[in-house]
Amino acid sequence: MLKTLLLEAYSWEYPNPRLLAKDIKQRLHDGEIVSFGLDPYCMMLERVTEYLTAIEDPTRLDLVRRCFYLKVCEKLSRERACVGWRREVLSQLVSEWGWDDARLTMLDNRANWKIDQVREAHNELLDAMMQSYRNLIRFARRNNLSVSASPQDIGVLTRKLYAAFEALPGKVTLVNPQISPDLSEPNLTFIHVPPGRANRSGWYLYNRAPNMDSIISHQPLEYNRYLNKLVAWAWFNGLLTSRTHLFIKGNGIVDLPKLQEMVADVSHHFPLRLPAPTPKALYSPCEIRHLAIIVNLEYDPTAAFRNKVVHFDFRKLDVFSFGEEQNCLIGSIDLLYRNSWNEVRTLHFNGEQAMIEALKTILGKMHQDAAPPDSVEVFCYSQHLRGLIRTRVQQLVSECIELRLSSTRQETGRFKALRVSGQTWGLFFERLNVSVQKLENAIEFYGAISHNKLHGLSVQVETNQVKLPSVVDGFASEGIIQFFFEETGDEKGFNIYILDESNRAEVYHHCEGSKEELVRDVSRFYSSSHDRFTYGSSFINFNLPQFYQIVKTDGRAQVIPFRTQPINTVPPANQDHDAPLLQQYFS
Repeated sequence: MLKTLLLEAYSWEYPNPRLLAKDIKQRLHDGEIVSFGLDPYCMMLERVTEYLTAIEDPTRLDLVRRCFYLKVCEKLSRERACVGWRREVLSQLVSEWGWDDARLTMLDNRANWKIDQVREAHNELLDAMMQSYRNLIRFARRNNLSVSASPQDIGVLTRKLYAAFEALPGKVTLVNPQISPDLSEPNLTFIHVPPGRANRSGWYLYNRAPNMDSIISHQPLEYNRYLNKLVAWAWFNGLLTSRTHLFIKGNGIVDLPKLQEMVADVSHHFPLRLPAPTPKALYSPCEIRHLAIIVNLEYDPTAAFRNKVVHFDFRKLDVFSFGEEQNCLIGSIDLLYRNSWNEVRTLHFNGEQAMIEALKTILGKMHQDAAPPDSVEVFCYSQHLRGLIRTRVQQLVSECIELRLSSTRQETGRFKALRVSGQTWGLFFERLNVSVQKLENAIEFYGAISHNKLHGLSVQVETNQVKLPSVVDGFASEGIIQFFFEETGDEKGFNIYILDESNRAEVYHHCEGSKEELVRDVSRFYSSSHDRFTYGSSFINFNLPQFYQIVKTDGRAQVIPFRTQPINTVPPANQDHDAPLLQQYFS
């Protein structure tokens, strides 16, 4: 925070910024050698204080003072036998700031802060950082400053910001774990509100036992329409531990044993802390790493079998079209996954087509050259036929993932038929995506297969004869815009292949001019749009386009991140031809 505000202060003084390094030299020449006068953090605080006071920003000034106090790690509310110069300086500053004992005690007790205080501090820091980000962006545009960082470095930075701060439906917001080391709660209560009540229907989470007097007088910690999101939020933020007592008022939808079973499954499947994503992972399309498919948590069709006689053929136990009425035994599916950028996402599907919709979503998040997930687990909470349902869903998902990530890239007509609730659906595994089509009869069935074999490339390109290079097909990823540059080899410029967020393609041949200028202009255009990132009153676009270069090594096309410097040599090809192509350049 302090360093970011120092950079903002420099921009405010532009074009004649007073650099701290020059200040140090000047003070040495002037003989200003005191115990703290040349301390770098004290000098940063002094300069930032001058800047924020001049622009009349007391909110961020108070925040940066608190950050400085916590950074020094001298707890002034506690007596010390030995008083060093740091404690003496901090005491002097606190006295000048007018802080009372209550504020010092609160800050010194940071190790015991719980989620309310941590989230308040997290939001304060985020708002301040976003304000600095906007001020620096406006400064750069106003002065027409060019970016000296490489597109690859910018891509990694924006990915870090995007993964950490972008607010999206279904994304689990993770608070900064460095603010407080322990957010665990002794009691957590999940309460379901059905439709038609005064409050929004859905699930509410409280950090107390279900005493109605205490519940009514407190705001919930978190709300979501679906239980999966609340459990994930509590687990990944450290509120939910093995010592937490769980309570639930589920209105017959979810009872306590089912909740406890789900919590145990999630906690065993997902490690709480992982290493930060590597630059290679951040610059590459995100890939699912750990996936949990949660079946029939909130809606279980098999619950209707209780105390009933159900007629079915043991030789045809199809959980997707079960019994004489061909009912689908999957009533709801919740997805919980962590990707290679360390984002945690949740999705919910219900109804007869929940299995089809969940499959299409999972497969759509896997580009063809992606590595298989490290783990895929199916958790089923049905009252009856639980093992059968779990096994069948696990088999189906594994088969579809294998088809999506198959190494036989030339097969454009890979196909999977699935019968759900008495209706046949076709999943067509095309080069850039997976499409789903309902097949009413034999004519549609064979017609759809023939069409997909003939038109496996489901994109619009420049002419019917032009096809995307296979290396571009394999690198396509939904949700981001990708630019691929390719040298023509005949000194007639270069080719550009552009894939939008839905993997629709545009092809431009024999382009002339500067690729570096194109990259800069495109990045500037997308960074100025305000329709992607929303946090309170802040609007920032972190999901910038990604730029790649197609190069050839020993006649083999490969994709590497675009660099502003010309690529004179290419590292030797990896001996393991089954390894991901980018491994050769980032390992």
